Amino acid sequence: MELQAYKRLYCLVAVKVVKTLYNDKNFDEGEKMTKKYKTKMEDSFKTKVQLFLFDKAFSWDNSDKNGCNDYYIMSNIETIKKDFKGFEVINEVANLYSSKYYQLNLNSNESKIKHKGKELNIMLIEQRQYFVQKSKEFTEILDALEKEYEDDFKGKFSETDFNKMLEKTTCSYCGISLAQIEELGKNGKLNNKRSDTRGYTLEIDRKLPNLEYSKENCCMACYWCNNAKTDEFSPREFKPIAEGIRRTWNERLKAIGYSKEEIKDVPDPKIWEFDFNKEIIPKTK
Repeated sequence: MELQAYKRLYCLVAVKVVKTLYNDKNFDEGEKMTKKYKTKMEDSFKTKVQLFLFDKAFSWDNSDKNGCNDYYIMSNIETIKKDFKGFEVINEVANLYSSKYYQLNLNSNESKIKHKGKELNIMLIEQRQYFVQKSKEFTEILDALEKEYEDDFKGKFSETDFNKMLEKTTCSYCGISLAQIEELGKNGKLNNKRSDTRGYTLEIDRKLPNLEYSKENCCMACYWCNNAKTDEFSPREFKPIAEGIRRTWNERLKAIGYSKEEIKDVPDPKIWEFDFNKEIIPKTK
């Protein structure tokens, strides 16, 4: 099977399994979570699972055919839970996963990845992740991990902090406010064809897209900045693009005679310090 085919299957399996975990029965009856908060929790869990499987693949040498399969079994669940809890999603691993592992061609001369003192063939890395997820016990393992991840997530991003973030009314990247977006829409200065679902509200964005959702890693963005930034750019890289978007907004606001002050800056200029080579919070290990 071609490498990209493996990766497509891997992603589909990960999404399918994670989506089955976050249903109402997995939460205490007395504790109500907003749908949006639960969705971001499951997205964050999915991120950690993917990177954990990738990182863990380097625990065994190229010649070790059984170590991985012997590890991911329910009789070893306490060790897996301990390892998963202690695993930190940091830029080093996230960048290796997204910018090398996902970009390498199977037929490339550089079809090996070095990590944790080992150099593994990319197909072996792929197989270790894929076949683990196809095992009969993997769903049970994920179920055990997500029960503990809920508490960890609440520590990183409480629902109170999450809701406070949702109350923000200004884009963290270009600085436009919801009131200004409303004025542009009323005066025929928006060309968004998805305004029935996106545009008139701000959206949650991960500053560094390959890390978990957390208070430090999330912000509110307008539809246009969120769409342009995608999962490709760090805030530092996105800054000149956001400034260009801001200039365009100001031109449109001026054209409709908007009487209030133009957009001059973003709510927190420190956002431009976030980059793929800088940790959001220091490593604890």
